[in-house]
Amino acid sequence: MGSRIFLLNYGCAVNRAEGEAMAGVLASRGFTLVDNEDEADLVLVNTCGVKTPTENKILHRLKTIRRDRNIVVAGCLPKIIGVDRILEIGNVKGVIGPAAGEEVLKAVQTVLNGGRYVRLDGGGFNNLLPCLRENSVIRKIVISQGCAGACSYCATRFARGRLRSYSIEEIVKAIGRSVEEGVREVWLSSQDNSVYGMDNGSSIVELLEKIANMDGLFLVRIGMMNPRGVLKHLDGIVEALRNKRFFKFIHIPLQSGSNRVLEDMNRGYSVEDFMKIILRLRREMPRISVETDLIVGYPTESMEDFEKTLEAVKILKPDFLNISKFYARPGTSASKLPQLPTRIVAERSRMLSRLALEVKEKLSASWVGWEGLALVDERGVIPGSFIARNIFYKPIVIRQNLEIGSFIRVRVASHKPNFLVGEVVDKHLDEAEAIRLLEEENRASVSLA
Repeated sequence: MGSRIFLLNYGCAVNRAEGEAMAGVLASRGFTLVDNEDEADLVLVNTCGVKTPTENKILHRLKTIRRDRNIVVAGCLPKIIGVDRILEIGNVKGVIGPAAGEEVLKAVQTVLNGGRYVRLDGGGFNNLLPCLRENSVIRKIVISQGCAGACSYCATRFARGRLRSYSIEEIVKAIGRSVEEGVREVWLSSQDNSVYGMDNGSSIVELLEKIANMDGLFLVRIGMMNPRGVLKHLDGIVEALRNKRFFKFIHIPLQSGSNRVLEDMNRGYSVEDFMKIILRLRREMPRISVETDLIVGYPTESMEDFEKTLEAVKILKPDFLNISKFYARPGTSASKLPQLPTRIVAERSRMLSRLALEVKEKLSASWVGWEGLALVDERGVIPGSFIARNIFYKPIVIRQNLEIGSFIRVRVASHKPNFLVGEVVDKHLDEAEAIRLLEEENRASVSLA
């Protein structure tokens, strides 16, 4: 015991939450987490395999780790590309799968004692494990593993498997503990939050209702939900988002503006279904922030299909847009299709990115002059700057010394396409005043419904 561990934590919120838990488990058993590999006896790399560029980035990083350092690889990538490809790299001596939890302890101990450890089905993760958070005021809560879909392009389901939901009791208890420790922002995370509870007789709506009734000053960001599942629970999800506990923010991936391509992707919904959800949400909460994802260059995407995607973005006007160029992932049905030329995919990505920038520029400009409550939840990239989020989850950059986890009153003075620039009006709000302002702004956010 007492060995030093350097953690490289990649991927989505679920994967990063699992990395935080592995760090917590190791720290609770006497290991020391260090900030760079030169100080470490072992490097733990928690991997992601959702996209080819991410895979390439991680494989390259593995090859650059010092040859005299033991390496344990965790996460999704080994189950997607195979253990052999991982073990042939550098000094990798241990490989464990996603949601490892306490399994990491066996792997690290075995490797540090000179052995080799390979187990991809260990599991053992839960939200009550010790946790070393990357951000002291943000807690990522994993509400389920796996998904209920079968998208033609997705390899993550090979790593994560079918849906397995954690109990409401475990989730609520983990949130309560975290808030007692100073957490002010909770992320509900999974491969698809909308299908939570399908496997155990519960539902995402029941979970949100329980969280809405919890005590304490904290806000919850509901993570990605696929349209098919949202449609089944639309009334309940809308009602939850109207509650002061939740950011007025929703992440729903469209993936394509063409119904033909959506059918080829086996997504299980239409563009019209998606727009129905957004129209309902905006009717109830006019300024709700919408995040969506789009894949450019799916093998069956024609220019006409792509133009429909452009038109959908013009109508939708998303606050946040994640654009992914299609890359064939191993074992997926989409990987067996004839691929579009790289130059076509790249050009379509540029066209969509330009449109997205125009949309975000106009949306950001509309917030100039806004004043209200915001939670300071992270440090900015610019030295001495901080980022605060209002109840619509809009990032507001403030060049002033602030306390992480504090609630402040801020005025938006200017904007950039991807963020707002704010000035502090009052940074000395006590908890009672913050709650009062939160309730007041929440009522105003739904008043036009």
